[in-house]
Amino acid sequence: MATNTFYFFDGDPEDEAAWQAFVATHSESVGMSERATSSSATIKTFYELFLILVIMVALVGTVLWQKDTTQIAALENQVQTLEEELAHLALAQETAAASAPLTSQRSPLVHNVVNTDYLRFVVEPTQIAIVNEIAAQLDTAYGQLSADLALPVDPLGEKVNVLLLGDSTDDTNFYADLGVIVINVASCAEPFACDPQSVSQEIYNNLYGQLARRLLDKALMTRQIRPEWGAVVTHLYAYVEQAHPVPSVETLPAYKLEQREYAQLLSVSALLLHRGPGDWMYPDYASIHAVADTFVEYAMVTYGLASIPPLLDALSRYPEWDAVVTTVYGIPVEQLEQEWHAYLAQQYPAELPYAPLAE
Repeated sequence: MATNTFYFFDGDPEDEAAWQAFVATHSESVGMSERATSSSATIKTFYELFLILVIMVALVGTVLWQKDTTQIAALENQVQTLEEELAHLALAQETAAASAPLTSQRSPLVHNVVNTDYLRFVVEPTQIAIVNEIAAQLDTAYGQLSADLALPVDPLGEKVNVLLLGDSTDDTNFYADLGVIVINVASCAEPFACDPQSVSQEIYNNLYGQLARRLLDKALMTRQIRPEWGAVVTHLYAYVEQAHPVPSVETLPAYKLEQREYAQLLSVSALLLHRGPGDWMYPDYASIHAVADTFVEYAMVTYGLASIPPLLDALSRYPEWDAVVTTVYGIPVEQLEQEWHAYLAQQYPAELPYAPLAE
């Protein structure tokens, strides 16, 4: 758009040449001004277009950057997921490689299952006759010992799992960690030249011992026995684990007979006799275990397994014999000692080369 510009002619109006020169001069100036104005407008237009282009490029770049950021985040998540899957796969491969030897040696899982009130037997078909022979008797004994130890056993609760294998296996520790009792029938049968009756009895004794230890462990979980009574608890375990605990002169090994002869010379207080480190008999294990072993046998034969819970309670509370004997058996310790000696003399008579200690 042209700009209106006014110029003043100060020459002689009659001078035509001067006027023409004036008009020509100022007409050229106006044209140049218009051309300059047109060029400025064109430059402005190009500048505006350039700014618009820059803004559009920036907007497109922003959109693309946001899209790339989203894609990058998605790719990173995919990479992390793949890394986790690879780690799990590697761990599974290591576990499979470690368990491969056991799995290759493990016998096929073709077993019979026999359930009783408290026990669940998993047995190979070739050993089912043994389980049928001992299952009912073992279940009854387990329930009775649970009652004697005052342990609540729910017949509808979890059963004790027993696995009978025909031969040795490398999986024994694996099953033991799962709380399964594993019996190797071959090792039990070896000493008896495959006599079926003897093999069944040996397996019964083995199972009873392991079940009894579990029950006594459970009874001791709620009690903390005083350290001076440790030998009594040790021999209590040994007694309870025996399916036929009452011994005889014919069945006892020689050292056990000597121990019972020796105990007839001792007082029950010998169990708590603390010799000093300077004494040549320190510690007097012979006396301690002679008293503990024979006392447990006498107490169980005389008062029964049902006396174990009050005995454990007393051993966790009292440090002296008087309090233990009076609380558990209701008699003075002197009377218990006389009856204990009388029991030993009757069960294990012997001609002693020396007289009993004076009381």
